[in-house]
Amino acid sequence: MQFKFANYTFDAHSGLYYDGQPVHLPPKERGLLQLLLMARGQVVRKDELVTKVWGSNDASDESISRAVYRLRVAMQSSGGPEVVETVYNSGFRVIVPIRISNLEESTSLNAITQSTRPNAVAALISAREFIARRTADDIEAAANAARMAISVDPGFTAAWSTLAEIRVFQATRSLRPPREAGWLAKEAAQSALEIDPESASALSIRGWVRVLIDRDCERGLDDLNHAIAYDPDYWVSNLLRGWVLQAAGRHADAVDMMRRALELNSVGHSVNSILALYLMYAGLLDEALDVALELAKRFPTIDNAQGIASIVTSVHGMHEEAIAYGRRAVELAPRMPIMQTPLAAALAFAGRHQEARILLAEIETSKLPPPSASTAAIYLALGEREAAIQKLLDACERGIPQFAWTRDDPRLAPLHGEFAVEQAWARIWIPDLQLA
Repeated sequence: MQFKFANYTFDAHSGLYYDGQPVHLPPKERGLLQLLLMARGQVVRKDELVTKVWGSNDASDESISRAVYRLRVAMQSSGGPEVVETVYNSGFRVIVPIRISNLEESTSLNAITQSTRPNAVAALISAREFIARRTADDIEAAANAARMAISVDPGFTAAWSTLAEIRVFQATRSLRPPREAGWLAKEAAQSALEIDPESASALSIRGWVRVLIDRDCERGLDDLNHAIAYDPDYWVSNLLRGWVLQAAGRHADAVDMMRRALELNSVGHSVNSILALYLMYAGLLDEALDVALELAKRFPTIDNAQGIASIVTSVHGMHEEAIAYGRRAVELAPRMPIMQTPLAAALAFAGRHQEARILLAEIETSKLPPPSASTAAIYLALGEREAAIQKLLDACERGIPQFAWTRDDPRLAPLHGEFAVEQAWARIWIPDLQLA
């Protein structure tokens, strides 16, 4: 359940937000607030607090009073009003109206069918079907279908958000130059937000673009925080915020956010694949391998699932397996450079340099934007250190979203300490920005 009161939003998974901004609460204070909110303004006695929050019968009145005090300070420090009242010789209660909503189903997902024009809904469903096919032509067809939905119903928020999502997909698959795709994504997201300022989908997409492509970390994080506050059960918002946490170097938190996204969409191959990568970036190599292998088994027809398995097995020195997974990814996505990079890297790390160079030449001569962040590891494995450095610098300058991952990629570990590369990596995140 989500509780809304006095411009605060609270739920057990995402915690407390005031005006869309996170308010940090330690576990005791979070449990205390949840119990008070569930009472809907009724007095909660101290003995009930002790049993349900402290989990014992030996908490002193002073311990309870300190926890209530810390809760009040945290809430007031956020700029919010006083909402917790002490009832003398009885207990505590919330003194403002509380609205409760059930979050078993994401409102962002429900929005897909929220149009009075059946033709618009049908066009949007077709757009989602085209996205699932994942080829360059199908992704462009998805954009056309989303635009058709918009032309039928210009006030269809979900159609605008889907168009923004498609542009993000084009950026991450290197189907369009990332800054161009990012600009188009923000434009579509802004149109959605003009219709519904609380669209979690549009906010999360705009926030992701701002951080990963524009390097506008503060405003991007603000968008993502608002998205989670408005709809904590929308898996895409959790996935995109996890990417931002990874960019900020918060590896454990990024993994936790991806696990949360996976709870919300257990069959989503994109969630599974990114979790495998983030586990690898966090140094949890064995767990990353387990997730990647299971991913490849569960999604044998998904190119990205095979590509991620190729990367993770290559890092483990399982070269034959890495090459096999890489070949499967290429079969599933022929002539798509970014899906050729895992195989080229696997070949290079296996010492099969001639084969790797042939595939690398095909990647570099493609008419699609070069996936420089992904080719850097290939050049490094081929012994071309300067070329690898230049690819990373190019990825940084062009705003390639995957550049945020290169800093923690074990295949690129030999470049740590390289001055130009370290300077580029320092641009991924603003060091002094506080990330709640």
